[in-house]
Amino acid sequence: MVAIVRLLFSVAATTLITAGPALAASSTPQASAQPCIGDTVKCSSTSERLAGAIKWHPGHYMMIRNSHRHDAEDLEYVSLLASEPTITGILRDWTWKSVETSKGVFDFSEIDTYLRAIQNLARPKRFIIRIENRVFGAHTGSVVPDDMLRDPAYLGGEVSMGSGVVARIWEAPVMDRLIALMQALAQRYDSNPYVEGISTSETAIGFSSDYPAPVTFSNAALLVQLERYTAAARLAWRHSNVFVETNFLGSNAQMQAFTDAAVKAQAVVGGPDIVPGKPSQSEQIVQGALGTGTDYRGTVAIKSEIQSTELGQKWQFPLAQIYDIAYNINHANYILWDRNDYYGMPNVQWTTGILPFIRSIDGKANTNCPRSFASGCITN
Repeated sequence: MVAIVRLLFSVAATTLITAGPALAASSTPQASAQPCIGDTVKCSSTSERLAGAIKWHPGHYMMIRNSHRHDAEDLEYVSLLASEPTITGILRDWTWKSVETSKGVFDFSEIDTYLRAIQNLARPKRFIIRIENRVFGAHTGSVVPDDMLRDPAYLGGEVSMGSGVVARIWEAPVMDRLIALMQALAQRYDSNPYVEGISTSETAIGFSSDYPAPVTFSNAALLVQLERYTAAARLAWRHSNVFVETNFLGSNAQMQAFTDAAVKAQAVVGGPDIVPGKPSQSEQIVQGALGTGTDYRGTVAIKSEIQSTELGQKWQFPLAQIYDIAYNINHANYILWDRNDYYGMPNVQWTTGILPFIRSIDGKANTNCPRSFASGCITN
């Protein structure tokens, strides 16, 4: 078992990454000495000064999002992509508490395992790491490190929402901790050419009449903290993509303000779900259909994410129709598909539907380097 020490991995953990350019021992996860967790404008300005060229490997990615119930099987799914030219990479998700067990105590050993598997493929893929700040389903779940549940500074750290439990990320002390985790991840993985970027949860938080928003919550407060996160992420992940998972956020003006912040931080916008006839608020802002009418396509990097919701769990749409929205309307650079093996008919499941469809279009996505990447794109 990999030993966990405060802000430092054991030798066993640091040597997991073996194929391709390895991370130096000095890149063990350390908290940033002077994290950019203050004024949003100051952080954004600093990110403009420090960001260099950013990794750029757009295309179709396979998403594995199943709470790590079947890691052995999921790693086999990764191995099956060894000679698949139409799949550019893999997204794998972890909950916050699964990689930070208490304040400043990180365990990235599972991430290392997936990265090693990806790097060791005959045709290595790119890797997007997602850290979820919420869990869906039962309200008995938990997402933040246990110490945050007990420390009054975090007001419990998390709260129930209509569809699960969410970290109180609209509050500065909680966001400070999430930023510190993201910085530790960056110190370990930003320099690895196979790590395409870091992603977090969607912007929408679904409170309900049964599970109402706490008194500290407002969309304005959430916007402030999301902007802080995005600016700090660009500072930490200087050469990797920052995926900000936009779908819904308060008013159109607030979503547009966050989109502008993402452009400034050279982040990737866009999130779930791609539903014909029901574009998200973010999709419409990016297209110029809402807000001030600014068309961000070609300026900002864009992701379209196809989840099991539209692959038979709630709706079932033809894959060609979904792809048409992602490619031709959204102008998506990164098109992410759930590894769907359970929902819907065979024509929307991975092996019998999704992968054959991606092959039929030869893995085509929009590949032009976005204008917001002022220092250019790293394509090797």
